[in-house]
Amino acid sequence: MPVTIEELTPRQTRLEISGATASQVNAVRRTLLADVPKLAIEDVEFHLGPIRDETTGKDYDSSTSMFDEAVALRLGLLPIPTDLGQFRRKAECDCAGAGCAHCQVMFSVDKKGPCTVYAKDVVPLGDATLAILEPDVPIVRLGARQALLAYATATVGSARDHAKWQVAHGVGMYPRPHVRIQKKEGTSDATLKRAAAACPVNILEFASGKLTVTDETKCIFCGACERIADDGSIKIEADEEDFFLRFETDGSLSAREALRFALKNLKARYEDLREAIQAIP
Repeated sequence: MPVTIEELTPRQTRLEISGATASQVNAVRRTLLADVPKLAIEDVEFHLGPIRDETTGKDYDSSTSMFDEAVALRLGLLPIPTDLGQFRRKAECDCAGAGCAHCQVMFSVDKKGPCTVYAKDVVPLGDATLAILEPDVPIVRLGARQALLAYATATVGSARDHAKWQVAHGVGMYPRPHVRIQKKEGTSDATLKRAAAACPVNILEFASGKLTVTDETKCIFCGACERIADDGSIKIEADEEDFFLRFETDGSLSAREALRFALKNLKARYEDLREAIQAIP
């Protein structure tokens, strides 16, 4: 099936997939949503008890304005750059899940109030290239004499396990629209003008007694023009073999990497299904 890249940036893409069914494109969409893996913080160990600042000699209470569980959840949602050639799930790692440089990454947080703890304060231990991608995301605010000292472990997972491992967001598919215009006898120019004006994406133009479409791919199937020209002068049809697929990522993987993994994963699953069917006596 031919695939045309309409837009491709590091974090988002828009594709046109021709010669495919809705179920085939939807399989790609669902794989992007649920099966593309990435690193995310899974375990957080909070320091308990008083914390002394050796520089000033002040004592701080190991507490924040939020429950530890809420802070841990926010840490888990921070995007971490992921090299799928280097990192793998613990269950698939040579260390048999014990934890090593190929299946987990350690981070530390050490902040004393009054201040706001940001994502940039979550520091990777070792490889600086694994720093959080959105450094200015606020995590929690610390009051006077409050401190946050914690160690966090990031592991590889996918959105099937938890939403914090979801790489692709805003994943949507829709068929290529075809806007057919054939003025019926008795349809007034005023009706066509109102139909053009009603289009929310402004793809209809009326000039010199003629209604034209500037870019039918921008049609959103709202049907506003059809309802005004209700005699059938305007018809919007959905192509059953031509679809647009678009999505963006949180930056942990590029859009190209996410799409490649999704297609490779989907192909492997189809192959497993084929072999299972052939094995049926």
